[in-house]
Amino acid sequence: MKRIALSLFIALLALSFSACRSTMGGEIKGDSFITEGWVTPDIFRVTATGVPKPGLSNKVQRRGTAKEAALIMAQKRIIEKFVGARLEGAAGAVDYASTGVAVAKEFGGTVKGGTIVKSTYDKDDNCEIVYQIESKGLKSRVEGGATK
Repeated sequence: MKRIALSLFIALLALSFSACRSTMGGEIKGDSFITEGWVTPDIFRVTATGVPKPGLSNKVQRRGTAKEAALIMAQKRIIEKFVGARLEGAAGAVDYASTGVAVAKEFGGTVKGGTIVKSTYDKDDNCEIVYQIESKGLKSRVEGGATK
């Protein structure tokens, strides 16, 4: 039952990410801020969106659950992007499932230890975050691991 609920929650998060993308975020005039990809060889960022838990009416709780959902989605997106980088570097020689497990093990702690560098909310308390991870030589470890 928990797996079904979690799967539905993740599907809802993915749907909210694509549905709310046009109404949130954007660039602040005169401000250059990288929201996706490599900022430096040691810093990687992603943007993710979360929605409040259904049934909550308290604004603080709605925003808190939306931010937590966005955080989970950001962490998942980073692992997916790193798996893609590994598969691209390996030219399809490694299957997705085993690469995903290896990447999750190798970078899981770094991904969980990231920080939210920016968060915004819309009128419905949906949250969009920019999540950043940082580690010495991260880019070369992500891209270089494909040859191992």
